[in-house]
Amino acid sequence: MKEKAMYEETKKRSVTKAVIWRLIAVTNSFLILSWGITDDALSNAIMMNITGFLVYYFYERVCNKVDAGKIEGDK
Repeated sequence: MKEKAMYEETKKRSVTKAVIWRLIAVTNSFLILSWGITDDALSNAIMMNITGFLVYYFYERVCNKVDAGKIEGDK
């Protein structure tokens, strides 16, 4: 298995990731609620959490491939 170097994030990278994630999360919530799949608040909350979890997983995978804002650290 390929060994990966540890890294730290710059503050700019952390803030950028957080802002982008919040935009994605708000869009996810908006889409779930505007599609009106159900009128039940609990079902909407569950749907938003499931889709949010899946989208966040792929968002983090993409962020890990981006080198901008990473500072090499010790292994």
